[in-house]
Amino acid sequence: MQKKIIKAIRLIALSLSIGVILGLAGGAFYLCIKKATDIRRAHPAFLLLLPIGAVLINFFYNWFEKEADGGTNRVIEAVYSTKPVSIKMTASIFVTTVFSHLCGASVGREGAALQLGGSVGYNLARALRLSDDEKNMCVVMGMGACFSALFGTPMAAAVFALEIAVVGRTNPRWLFSVLLSSYTARFTAAWIGAPNLSMELAAEIPFSGIRIVYVSVIAAVCGLISLAFVTLIRKGMKRSAEIISDPYLRGFFCGVALLMLSLLFRGQEYNGAGVEMIPVFMKGGAMPYQFILKIVFTLISVWAGYRGGEIVPALYIGAALGSVFSNLFGVYPELACGVGMVSLFCGVTNCPMAAFVIGIEIFGAGSAPYFLAASAVAFICSGRRGLYSAQRWD
Repeated sequence: MQKKIIKAIRLIALSLSIGVILGLAGGAFYLCIKKATDIRRAHPAFLLLLPIGAVLINFFYNWFEKEADGGTNRVIEAVYSTKPVSIKMTASIFVTTVFSHLCGASVGREGAALQLGGSVGYNLARALRLSDDEKNMCVVMGMGACFSALFGTPMAAAVFALEIAVVGRTNPRWLFSVLLSSYTARFTAAWIGAPNLSMELAAEIPFSGIRIVYVSVIAAVCGLISLAFVTLIRKGMKRSAEIISDPYLRGFFCGVALLMLSLLFRGQEYNGAGVEMIPVFMKGGAMPYQFILKIVFTLISVWAGYRGGEIVPALYIGAALGSVFSNLFGVYPELACGVGMVSLFCGVTNCPMAAFVIGIEIFGAGSAPYFLAASAVAFICSGRRGLYSAQRWD
């Protein structure tokens, strides 16, 4: 009994430590991204950095050596293997993601959250000389904590971190620790000024059989769009590397293309993560071409080498698609946008339970049946291809 008590106290202390460290780091990361975004939106001339910015980021990663460029796949592999995660990843992803938002690349922040959190969790466990199983757990705790700090969704962050490495399998032994670190990180990030990502529905939406059908159609289309989106990212990366093998030239020309598109479509609606556009879509204000343009901006940004992740742009795409369908089906636009966001998240990550929980945390539990149906349908329609090639399937 004494050994169990000591082990429990040690586990709680470790969870709290990771939560506090990554709450501070994730909160600061969010505030830096917000500041960079505010500066760019106030001074559109920063968009002129898009061509040279991609070159600088590629140079930065080359300077930090290949070890720092494992990306999110390296962190995911660390969950089920003994592969190391370099502490260099912490600095590199922090700097390059903030700089990507300053330039106006269409990237998110969740990929950076997983890398930052996984790197800190692994290296803290390594410094404490923990076992391989405990190192794997600390990677998961780190990912959940940093995701929670950035998005303000601790329950979804915990489920996402547990679900992402091996699709169809979670480790319930780690649930308490991951939840504790996620909530600790959220409270810590809120303490330094990082807000929650919450969007309340305008009214309580009653359950309806026909509405479930409409929701399923929206989710199915979003699942197919997510499959196309991921395929274009992967094949586009490979094809662009074949056409222009030099990463600096490739980054420069993709950056020029981004700049031309940004000048053509003024207003910066497609630059950056685009979270500020989601409330507009929830009022039914999306045009049918907006989700396509966001896909194009995001694809070119990723091919150029800009960092941050693709999930937040996917939320924009899902919200825009949902808004369009709300006009076609006569569905509440808030519900349609929420369903679109949940479905795209599920489709690109292969994490249906995390998608369901994030829908509840962002929009409230009143529409839980619709979010559950959307997650299930999108998961089926999106296939096995996701953003992260290191994911395993049970």
